[in-house]
Amino acid sequence: MKNLITLLVCFCLGSAIHAQSTYEDSTKLESTIQWLEDRLTYNYYNESDDEWWINRFTFNDESETITIKNIASPHLESVSDKTYLQLNFRLEELNPFTIQIQKNNSNAGRLVKGKVIRVGAYDKSIKRVKNGRLSTNQSFIYISIPAFLEDSLENYSQNIALKLEDAIKLSTKIYNKGTPENNKVLKEMLFGQFTDESGAKWSIQKVFENTYEIRSSNNETLTGLYFLTIGDSIQLNSITAESSSYQTLQLTNDSDLTFSNGTVSIQFISWNEFLWTSEGKNTLLIRDWTADSSLSDD
Repeated sequence: MKNLITLLVCFCLGSAIHAQSTYEDSTKLESTIQWLEDRLTYNYYNESDDEWWINRFTFNDESETITIKNIASPHLESVSDKTYLQLNFRLEELNPFTIQIQKNNSNAGRLVKGKVIRVGAYDKSIKRVKNGRLSTNQSFIYISIPAFLEDSLENYSQNIALKLEDAIKLSTKIYNKGTPENNKVLKEMLFGQFTDESGAKWSIQKVFENTYEIRSSNNETLTGLYFLTIGDSIQLNSITAESSSYQTLQLTNDSDLTFSNGTVSIQFISWNEFLWTSEGKNTLLIRDWTADSSLSDD
């Protein structure tokens, strides 16, 4: 796991405050991954299929990806008649806001009685390999937590889910790199659709060089129109049904990527969430999730 810190190095800033913050987050991410590797390495038995399953969760130094490997065999130490299922992905491809813990009352392949943790991805980016052959990519991962683990260790699946959420958010966290022009991550993340706590939709698209249109709507009714231009500072043109304004937002923090003028503040937290504050009201925007949430495992 010696290269794990490189997951966050790309966001580095030269200041001592930022360097310390990045180092602390990198160290926390490394320890979180190690915790997950330890807790997600176990063997279990599917009594309905008369099969033993091996579950492995591994971070790969060279590719900086996660591999979840499930191996089935008629006997735990069998060297033949094995079935291999392997999922490969990057942490940043997972959506931490879709983590679910579902109760499972039946046995079906690697999914046995106990709990199932489901985590969605932002696209069909999960590479699936079965018995050495690459199959269709999928937009989710499942982790089977057998009943004996749930019974023997309190909150086992809940703790796994919380650690997964921590790891994903740490791997996608955004840091201040100096000036808006140097913070190229903004230009890479400002696209697509976001949703706030009320269910309102915020759609973002690039309309000119360094300029982005942001539309907020509720039940398909336009509630706000904004134009955000990235330069030496952020220029924000706000148009609502009641009024319009033109404001300049400056970087306000040595570590976090936050722009503010005292009235309006935009904090870019990660690749998939940012906090918009206006007139004392906080609106947390989360990249929209549209994948099918049904439970299936082919």
